[in-house]
Amino acid sequence: MENKRDYYEVLGISKNATEKEIKSAYRKLAMQYHPDRNKAPDAEEKFKEVSEAYEILSDPEKRQKYDKFGHSAFDQSSFGYSEDVFNNFFNSFRDMFSGGGFEVDSSDDSDDPFSSIFGFGSNRSRKTKGSDLQMKLSIDFLDSIFGKNVTVQLKKYSECSHCHGSKAESDSDIVSCPQCHGSGQVQQKMGFFSTISPCNKCGGLGKSIKNTCHVCSGKGYEYKLVNENIQIPGGINNGEYIKLSGYGNPSRNGGSNGDLYIIIAIRPHKFYERFNNDIVVSMPISVFSIINEDTINVPTPYGNKDIKLNKNMKLDGVITLDGYGFPIKNSSKKGNFIITLKPYIPSLNKEDNKKVQEIFSNYKDVEFQKWIKDFNN
Repeated sequence: MENKRDYYEVLGISKNATEKEIKSAYRKLAMQYHPDRNKAPDAEEKFKEVSEAYEILSDPEKRQKYDKFGHSAFDQSSFGYSEDVFNNFFNSFRDMFSGGGFEVDSSDDSDDPFSSIFGFGSNRSRKTKGSDLQMKLSIDFLDSIFGKNVTVQLKKYSECSHCHGSKAESDSDIVSCPQCHGSGQVQQKMGFFSTISPCNKCGGLGKSIKNTCHVCSGKGYEYKLVNENIQIPGGINNGEYIKLSGYGNPSRNGGSNGDLYIIIAIRPHKFYERFNNDIVVSMPISVFSIINEDTINVPTPYGNKDIKLNKNMKLDGVITLDGYGFPIKNSSKKGNFIITLKPYIPSLNKEDNKKVQEIFSNYKDVEFQKWIKDFNN
């Protein structure tokens, strides 16, 4: 006790200060040292000190005792300040500044007595959105091109089949809250302040439960498997996700449903590969087919396509089919189907090999000779 500062000194007032002067000094210092406004390391201790001084000096009877006996008039058993004043101050603080442009919600779920000051508290009175769900879905390569309607099974919670959300084993187990006597509100007093706030025992519901539901263990909900039809859009890429609003868990207090996020995993195709919005395929082709300018039948995702080869085409070249690739998002266009040629010389029997040699025996490799000449120069 002997280490405590004089209460008049704490509030910065004289011992003859009026009730109005005490209140005015307190309001000023409370605003200055309030932990939500002042982040200094010693702000909270100063705030407690100011509140304690005000608790004594604002009460005429306690002030008279203090003036006569000092701090020794209040031991821990008779005063009990350390928790009560600090933990209940926010209620009087709310009343003091109500009507001054602050909207204050006292129904906070937090243990922090200051979390509801200035309207940043309570979630009890607000409807909250249901939780989101997430799943991974594997699809075939061709389904990523054309899209597909699939049925997925989700594990969602729904209203308990036994208690129907009441959380009680039976209707008779729902009784009036013993703390607020069914009103859902409690009144708190501190000096000349009086506040009404939601009951922290029943959460403002005015009811309590004697025996909880044996099916949901008092949660009010249980998990169930639900089938949902999902449309996978064409053109979707590997690792992309689809957001389906309202397909998540339902809210437990009347809010909107959560969302469903589906992460797409595309199984590789045996021959096709994706590059941006194009489909790329490597195709073996005989040099004889190129020389003969054959027409080849190429399988694409949109059906087979006849392509006539040109003997003047590069052996390592590509053939591009416009509009045979992936659908382009937010467009009516598609990417391309790109064929990378992989020429090869077929195996020949002895007789055919001899014929080929005869045909090419007088052939002069003009391009190679030109390259050698350029290299040597």
